[in-house]
Amino acid sequence: MMNSIFFSSLFQKNETNKKPSLFIDLPKDLAPLGLIDFCLRLGFESNEVDFDLFQRANQSYTMKFLQHTSTFISQDDSTWIIYYESESALSTWLSAIASEGMVDTQTDSPLTYYENLSHLWSAYGTGEKDEAHPQQHVSVKMDIQEELKTNALLKETCYLALRLGLYATSISLPAITSEERHITISFKHENESYMELTAKNAIQICGTKDSLPTVIHSIATAKHVSEGGLLGVWELNEKQVNEAAILMEEQWSDESEASYMIKAIEEEQDRALEAEIYMTATKINRDQFKLDLNEKFSDLTTIKVRSAFKTGLYWILEEVLPSVEGRFENVKIVCKDGLSVNGLEQHNRWIMELYPVDEMIEIQYGIPKEHVQFELSSTQQHVYRVFVDDQLIAELDPLISEVDYVDGQKKAYPTTAGYRLFSKTERVQENIIFSDRERFYKYYMKELLPRMVKELKIDPHNVDQAQLFPLFDRIEIDFTSSGIEEEIGVQQEANSSFEALYEDLYFNTLDYFQELGRQLVNQPYKAPGGVIPYIHIEQDLYKPIKSAIKVYQWNDKPMTEPVTKRILFNQEGQFDTVEMSIGNELKVTKAKTFLKHNMKNIIPLVERFKQYAEVKLNYGDISYKGTVIPFLEVTEPITSEYYSGLKKSDEKHTIVFEAGHHPNEVSSTPAILALMEDIICQHPDILKKMNVIIIPLANPDGYEIMECLTKEHPKWKHHAARFNAVGLEFAHVKFRKSVFGEANVLPLILKKWAPDIVIDDHGIPAREWVQPFAGYACPPIFPVSYTLPSAKIYGIGRYADDDTKEIQAKNLDLVAERVNRMFDGSTFAEENAYWRNRYYKYGTKWDPDKYPIEEMGNINFYRSMEVTPTYSSVSILRYPQWVALDIISEVADEIVYGEELLSCMAAHQLFNQAILEAALATPVNKQKQSGRYIKKRPIEIR
Repeated sequence: MMNSIFFSSLFQKNETNKKPSLFIDLPKDLAPLGLIDFCLRLGFESNEVDFDLFQRANQSYTMKFLQHTSTFISQDDSTWIIYYESESALSTWLSAIASEGMVDTQTDSPLTYYENLSHLWSAYGTGEKDEAHPQQHVSVKMDIQEELKTNALLKETCYLALRLGLYATSISLPAITSEERHITISFKHENESYMELTAKNAIQICGTKDSLPTVIHSIATAKHVSEGGLLGVWELNEKQVNEAAILMEEQWSDESEASYMIKAIEEEQDRALEAEIYMTATKINRDQFKLDLNEKFSDLTTIKVRSAFKTGLYWILEEVLPSVEGRFENVKIVCKDGLSVNGLEQHNRWIMELYPVDEMIEIQYGIPKEHVQFELSSTQQHVYRVFVDDQLIAELDPLISEVDYVDGQKKAYPTTAGYRLFSKTERVQENIIFSDRERFYKYYMKELLPRMVKELKIDPHNVDQAQLFPLFDRIEIDFTSSGIEEEIGVQQEANSSFEALYEDLYFNTLDYFQELGRQLVNQPYKAPGGVIPYIHIEQDLYKPIKSAIKVYQWNDKPMTEPVTKRILFNQEGQFDTVEMSIGNELKVTKAKTFLKHNMKNIIPLVERFKQYAEVKLNYGDISYKGTVIPFLEVTEPITSEYYSGLKKSDEKHTIVFEAGHHPNEVSSTPAILALMEDIICQHPDILKKMNVIIIPLANPDGYEIMECLTKEHPKWKHHAARFNAVGLEFAHVKFRKSVFGEANVLPLILKKWAPDIVIDDHGIPAREWVQPFAGYACPPIFPVSYTLPSAKIYGIGRYADDDTKEIQAKNLDLVAERVNRMFDGSTFAEENAYWRNRYYKYGTKWDPDKYPIEEMGNINFYRSMEVTPTYSSVSILRYPQWVALDIISEVADEIVYGEELLSCMAAHQLFNQAILEAALATPVNKQKQSGRYIKKRPIEIR
C-alpha cells in the first residue's frame, strides 16, 4: 500500500514523539494542490511539527519530483522520487496517498466551530469547543482561486494544512474538494490583504498573488495568546476588570464591655454580694480588671473575673484544677448536650469549647491526655460538671446569649459578657452585657447589611446575578476592640476572640447573601462580592470599640466577549490592524500590542522554570481582578514550535495538578513546584512515560487578599482568601461563561490535553476553627466539620455513577492503597493517627455524620459518594468516559510557616508521588477504533 511507504517510515509505531522529518524538494515551477491534502495527512499523523518541509534541515527523508510519462513512486534509501505525467496527475496522486486508509476515521467527538478569527488557532489547538474530549475531528475545505495558484502560495498553504492536521485525531479528506466540509477557508484575490470571518465556519483570506504567501505564512505560524503569541491578545486586553467605586460607607462605635460592666454594676442597688464577672480578655487584663473593680466597688465581698470566650476551658485551667489538693490521676468532664430545637450547635458544642483542655492538662499537670475524658448528658442542668478521681469538684453555667442566624430561623447560643451577683450560694442578679464582638456583629447583621441590600441593584429576574458576576465588588470591614489573642503552646493552637469574629463576619455574610438569593430568586447568591475583615487589636479594655465599613460597587456591564471579525495585514504580510465587535460596538485596534495584564510570580521558581526545555509556560486566563493565571506543561522536551496536547495524551498518560485554588492553604503551590523541579532534575525518565500539567496558583486574587491580611495577623487562617475575590467557590462556575477567568483554566487544560488524572491539592485548618455566632463550630454551609484537623493529610476521591463506575472505583481503591503504603512508617502516618484521635475524641464520638472518618491505617481516604463533591464541574463526573481518577488531597496547612510549612509540602509531595507511581505502572493500551489505534480510556490503574 502506498501510504505504508510514507507514513509508516516517517512515524514509527512505538515512538511517543511523532514528528515528521521530511524535506519536500518541490521545484519552483510546480504547484500540485494535492500536496495540501498530503500535508494535512502529514499533520494528522504527527503530534508535533516544525515548518521546515520545504527547507533543508538535515531531515531523515527527502521527497523529490521528476516529470515522466507516467505517475509512480520509487525509493532510493531515504529518498522517495515521485514521477509524474502532469501537475494535475501529480495532484490527484498526492491526494490519493493522503486519503489512503482514512475511510471512516471520524469519531463521535463533537465538532469544533469557528465564530471568531482567534478560533483558528485557539488555546487548545484549532477551533472553539464547548466541552472537552480526547478526540477532535477536523473537516476543512480549502478553496483557492486558480489565478492565485503559485508555488510560494502552495507551500504556505501546505503549512496551514499541516497545522490543522496536527490538532486532529480524525480528518475528512480531501481538503481540496468540491464537497462541503465543516469549515471552509477560501483564498481570494483582493488588492487589500486581510483575513475575514464571513460567516460561522467560513474564513476568507484575501490579497494579491504576490502578497498572499507572506500573509498565509503569518496566519499559519501565528500563536494564540495563551501560548505567548499574538493571536487574541487584543481580546484578552478587553477583559472586563471592575474598577470599583464606593457605594456606601458607615462609621460605628460603642463603649467597651469593660465600661458597660462598670456602669451596670454602679447601678446595682445592693453590692454587698459576691460577683462573677465574664469578659473577653486575657488573664492579665482580667486580673487588672479585678483590681480596678476592687478599688471602685469595695463593698463587693468577692470578685471572680472569668473569660467570656472559651469560658469552660479557662475556668477549668484557672480555677477548678488549681483548687485540687495533691496529685490526681483522672479528670472527667461531663458536658451538657449542645443540641436544641432551633439551635445551630451540635451535640458536642460544649466539649468543643474546651479544646484542647486535655493536652493543656497534660502539659501543666503531667497527666496523660488519655486520662482526661468527656461525657455528654442530656439531663444535667449545668453546662459543665468536673470530676477529679471520681469526685465532683465544680459545676459551671457560662453566661449565654442568643443570636439570630442569617436565615431568620436558626439560633446560635454564644458565651457572652456580663455578671452574676450571689448572696452566699443564691443567685440574686444576672445581667448580660453582651461582648464587644456580639454588639458589633448584631449591628452589622441587623442594620448594616439590610441598608446595604437596599443600595444594591438587585434584579430578581436575572438568574446570573451573584452567580456569574457579583452583586457588589467587596465589603471592607474595619473593626477595633480589645479581646483575647494568645498562643497556648499546643501544636499550632491559639485562642483568638478576634479571629473568631473574623470567621463569623466572613462566612455568615456569605451565608446571608445565599439566604437572600433563596428568598428573591429561589437559588443562593453564591458570588455576592468580596468580604474582607480587617480586625485590629486594642490593648486598653476601656477604649471604645469602633468600626468603619466601606462597600464598593460592582460596575455592571453586559458580559460581552470581543469577536475578531477581520484582521488586516501590512505590506510585509504581518498582522497590522484588528477589527472586532464588542456587543454592538466595532473597535479597531493595532494587532501588535502587549498583554496589559500582569502575572503574579508568587514564587521566583515560576520564572526559573521557563528556562527548562521540559517546561512550556501558558497563560490560562485573566482573573476577576485582572491577573494572568499561568499553567505549566511539563513534558519530555518538545523541540517543535507546534504540538498537540490531545495526541501527546494518546501516547502517554497525562496528569494535571491544580494548586493554590484556596490560597490560604499555603503549601500546595510550593509543593507542586518542588515536585516539578524534582521530576525535571532528578527523575527525568518520568517524562518519557507521563505528561504533567500544573496550575501553580489557580486563584491569584485570593492570594493577593492573603498577602494583605497576613501582614497584621500572620498566623490566622484567613478564610477571606479562601474563595475568589467575590466570595465564590469558583469551581462551581467552571464550564460557564462568567467574569471569573479563574474558573476557565482547568476547563482549558481539559480541552487541550484531555488528561487521564486530575489532582486538586488543597488544605484544611491547622488549628481550631471557631465561630460562636454560627453554632461555635465551622459554619452550616459545610456538610462536614472542619472545626479541627482530622488528619495531617488525607485524600478525597470521586467517581461517576456511570458505566465506567466499576473501573474508576477500582482505580480509586488501588491508588488509595498505594498512598496508604507510601505513608507507612512515615512521620505523617504518626501525625495522621494523632489528629484522627483528636478528631474522634472531640467530634466523631458524639456526631459521626458531622465528623466522618474513613480510615485506611496510615491515612484517611474518603471515597463514599455521600462525602465527596457532586457538582457537575468535577472533571470525572463531567467526563466519566475518559477521566480515570479525580482526587483531592487535603493537608493541615492553612497559614503555616517554617518547619510546619516544609512538613506540609513534603506530605503533599509524598501523596502526589504515590499517584504518579501508580500512573507510571499503568501501560498505555491501545484499541482499534474507527480504523485507527487509540488509547483505551478510562485507563485502568495498576
